[in-house]
Amino acid sequence: MKRNMAGATTAARPCDRLSPTFDTSAFSDTEKNICDDALGLSVDYISYRLRSKFEQSKLQGLNREFLIPRSPSSEAAKLRSLATHMEAEYPDLFETACTKLDFTASTAHVTFNSVAKEIFQGGNVNWGRIVALFTFGGVVAHHFVETGQIEMVHRVAEWIPNFIAGNLLPWIMENGGWVSF
Repeated sequence: MKRNMAGATTAARPCDRLSPTFDTSAFSDTEKNICDDALGLSVDYISYRLRSKFEQSKLQGLNREFLIPRSPSSEAAKLRSLATHMEAEYPDLFETACTKLDFTASTAHVTFNSVAKEIFQGGNVNWGRIVALFTFGGVVAHHFVETGQIEMVHRVAEWIPNFIAGNLLPWIMENGGWVSF
């Protein structure tokens, strides 16, 4: 909980969970809502993917929000479907990504951002590429569960909205926000 200037207690916004180095204080309410929704979509998709690939016992140590299935919003349901389809359509690309990139806890964030920038190289932004970003995040989270680094899953879930906030926010706003997804 946070205290506002009048001293009243308010709930922390999900956007406040973005990287501590990412300053959202200058964001409009619309921009913060897009970031909040991106974080929600990220957690929803990663948790959905992990629960579909691993037994519950393998996921012990994850935050409750990753372990307990929720009814997805229409955007989350669409993302789940599209990302699952994308991963099935390009299995070699996604299945071998983490091994080829040699993801470790110490290099993962930099590597994730490099791949994310590659997805959107040349300023080519569209909803399909945004789905690819979430799909890639799900694969990276899976990799960390497989390698016993479960503590990295929540970080991966934050990297996606961090990247969106820093690189894709204007495009998402210009294209109607998540409801247009």
